[in-house]
Amino acid sequence: MKKYLSSVLAAVMSLSAITSTAVFSEGTATTVPAVNNMVVFGDGIASGYGLSENEFSYAQICADYLGCNLDSFTANGMSSAELCDILHNPTDEQKEAVRNTDVVVISTGANDIVHVIAKRAIEFAAKKGLLNEGFTTDDIPEDPSISDMNRMIDQKAFKQYANSGMTATLALNTELKAFSMDMRLTDGYNAYGKNQGIIKNQIMPNIDESVKAIREINPDAQIIVQTIYQPLQLSPEYIAKTYNKNSGYTIMLTTMREELNDVMDSFRKELNTIEDIEVVDVLQTFTALEDINDTCDATPGYAYYFTDIQEPVENENENGKTMNFNPNKKGHAAIASALIGTIKIRDNETGELVTPAPAEREVDPDTGKKEPTLLDTTLDSIEDIADCPPLVMEQIVEVIPEKVVPGDVNDDGFVDATDGSLILSEYANLSVIDAKSELDEEETKRADINYDGLIDATDATFVSMYYAYLSTLQEGEEAITIFQFMDREKNNAALNK
Repeated sequence: MKKYLSSVLAAVMSLSAITSTAVFSEGTATTVPAVNNMVVFGDGIASGYGLSENEFSYAQICADYLGCNLDSFTANGMSSAELCDILHNPTDEQKEAVRNTDVVVISTGANDIVHVIAKRAIEFAAKKGLLNEGFTTDDIPEDPSISDMNRMIDQKAFKQYANSGMTATLALNTELKAFSMDMRLTDGYNAYGKNQGIIKNQIMPNIDESVKAIREINPDAQIIVQTIYQPLQLSPEYIAKTYNKNSGYTIMLTTMREELNDVMDSFRKELNTIEDIEVVDVLQTFTALEDINDTCDATPGYAYYFTDIQEPVENENENGKTMNFNPNKKGHAAIASALIGTIKIRDNETGELVTPAPAEREVDPDTGKKEPTLLDTTLDSIEDIADCPPLVMEQIVEVIPEKVVPGDVNDDGFVDATDGSLILSEYANLSVIDAKSELDEEETKRADINYDGLIDATDATFVSMYYAYLSTLQEGEEAITIFQFMDREKNNAALNK
């Protein structure tokens, strides 16, 4: 099944048009300029912190896809101030790499926010008597990490406090809202004093100064800065299984999700005011909804899919189990696809910025197949690929060269009732023991609408519903893609539970 799914993924899952399949010129790749060098600066997100052996960071995936040299200057825990210091005092190696690069990618700001969250949490726990034995306020680091927070706070006692009643719920909500206002707002007051506007007054100046330092070395490179994903998006099933749905701790997690959404959205808006950069919206990618404001208890966003936050890891030095906020291989594949779609290079003939050509892949003389990219390899290794949010899968496969129209089983340029009938017929046929497929390889690829490796009633239903939707469009009205349609229907189903 997994092998079959991999072959489907390699060729399917991008809808370039409703009425026509994608057409590619064989000579196009040779006329488009290529990226020769890429430099990455930043934190553990950029370094691939937390990935296992034989798993690849988004920077490695991008460099492999483009066939370019990669220089990575990253460190887990790096803050925006530390990045700024590095770029104002670069080593000879860093300066040379920036001078010769076509693209600079920056990932920063997440640790700045983490330091504030961790410090507020430890201070609150100290005030409520929830620290582990042996710790006092004097032990709180200036810029504590999540590890410090987990090490110092008595997790069991903290959960008991959160579930102790309305007084605790109100105290936690007050703390969370004060944190959010401090991060986002530059005027007014929160429960503890004047709002500091940490994002605008502290983080953004560091990023702006970092960009200017890069420009002094290389005036022509494209500079790309990432937004910050909101990691505390837990699936409703996980919440129901792990916590009492109406417990004080669950209420706290809901409030925290909402406030963090606002904080990360504020970071995104402020980042877009910085001049001379392109922004890769990782927040949108990991949330995987049309609008981050659409998040709710039923559809909280999909960061739980792109991180392993719902699979806490044992760490004896950090007071038991800790949440893993870093992107997993699925998250790195998603960031890579967004980054590949943003990278541009100047065409020397026209002077315009254009999408660079992907690297030419060697062909296996025995099979006639091209060498897989690291993106292909990563996708092949994802066992729960069928659970990937449709909007992100559409983004991911946009960089896979081979394209067909999913749902257009008979390849007539339309997704219609005939396609639905072909899928239903195939589903009925495969329900018989030892039956062979009535569809050829290409038709099978088009029939697997939800890329789960099966041809079944779900595929037929989606095609029929999508055809019905297309039939209601008015003249001149632009259709959404089948991925967007599936995403909308899944979200509607979650909301109506």
